[in-house]
Amino acid sequence: MDSEQSSRRAVLRAVAAGTATVGGAGCMGGGGESGSTATPSRYANQPVGEDSVTFGFPVALSGPFGSDGERQERGFRLAVKHLNEGGGWVDSERFAALSGDGVLGRTVEMVTGNTESSPDTAVSVARDLVGSEGAVMIAGGSSANTAVKLLDLCHPRGVVHMIGFAPGTNVTGADCSRYGFQEMFNPKMAAQALMPVLLDRFGERASVYGLHANSDFGFTQANELRRAMLDNNWDYQGDTQTTVGTSDYGPQLEEAKAANPDVLALSYRGIDGANAIRQASEVFDDIEIVAPLLSPTTAELAGEAIEGVLGTISWDPSIDTPLSKTFRDSFQQEFGSPEDRPNWRLGSDQAHLAYGQTLQYAAAVERAGTFEPPSVIRELEGHQYAMGIGQETMRACDHQAIRPVPVVEGLPAAEQAESRYYDSVTIARNVGYACNEDPADDCRELGPYEPTTEVE
Repeated sequence: MDSEQSSRRAVLRAVAAGTATVGGAGCMGGGGESGSTATPSRYANQPVGEDSVTFGFPVALSGPFGSDGERQERGFRLAVKHLNEGGGWVDSERFAALSGDGVLGRTVEMVTGNTESSPDTAVSVARDLVGSEGAVMIAGGSSANTAVKLLDLCHPRGVVHMIGFAPGTNVTGADCSRYGFQEMFNPKMAAQALMPVLLDRFGERASVYGLHANSDFGFTQANELRRAMLDNNWDYQGDTQTTVGTSDYGPQLEEAKAANPDVLALSYRGIDGANAIRQASEVFDDIEIVAPLLSPTTAELAGEAIEGVLGTISWDPSIDTPLSKTFRDSFQQEFGSPEDRPNWRLGSDQAHLAYGQTLQYAAAVERAGTFEPPSVIRELEGHQYAMGIGQETMRACDHQAIRPVPVVEGLPAAEQAESRYYDSVTIARNVGYACNEDPADDCRELGPYEPTTEVE
């Protein structure tokens, strides 16, 4: 039975993005400024302070992914509070390693920095969180490009990166790292989850036209969906790429309309996804729209045009499992004031992802009995766990979570309310691929357990 835990009060400290840049040597140890909770040693910021330990969260609080970053920040804040004071999943048997009295007897402090939705800024922010603020781990981020750059920063310094929202294939494929762990499913798994639903609706033969962003996510998602459709003998008529930030999709949509497809696939994220969905609903009178990766941000901005759109999500408040309900209720209790963003009060996929990644790291530290990264990494590799959507495994070969994928369909405008923009179609549980299959086979070497650069 879950029980309440008593503990110290959580501490929240914020690092402004405007001051999140330091010199090269400063990022190598934890003795840079008075705010650090660590001292230099073999690993950056090891050993940690006697009374506290710092977790670092680079998040996009402005720019095109700002809405996602705000949601992530709330998830991180809730996780730190529960680690220090008990509550939520910390009181669950699924996270029995956690005590609700900090981590290894140390109060968890939290430092954040605004990445401004830029991979380069994210590196500067993370460098400061590690170097000046003494963070022993970092989590967060809003793109695959950001994740790859942060992995390049973390591995040499011996800092574990619990990857945030990075829905591309490279972070656990060609650019995989011993120090990075990816909870978010990738485009291949999204395509696997969507294909049975599409086959059920259209049978074994249908025609498709695709539009996608010229980004890592856009290319890989379009390619994986195309591959899945061709494997099922569907007629893939062609696709068109657009620049990230495109506001007018008219020419590309008219080209798609001329092909007269049964299905229109839109591989976009955030505001771009919302604009593409809205404009597609105006160009096409009646067509099945598939947006392989949906989010509350995309759905909210798309408005009534989201009706009938099929997609996948990481998590949704409507998922009815004990852990899902615990997170939803805890989030609502902490942030549920109707005057304060009422449409966010039930949590979101971004907040859920941030919360879970933080607790996964903390639980691995407790199981290892140390903050030293090689031991923590070994506890994460191959670990089986749950985050409210079913059984998951953090695979050792590529550090990709093999997990269920929820499939949803957009609701009519009259049924949308308070974070409810889509309804559940199914939770696809038979998704995944072998370590010797694409994209895992591109992860030929995760790298050593020890950091590659000595801490100065």
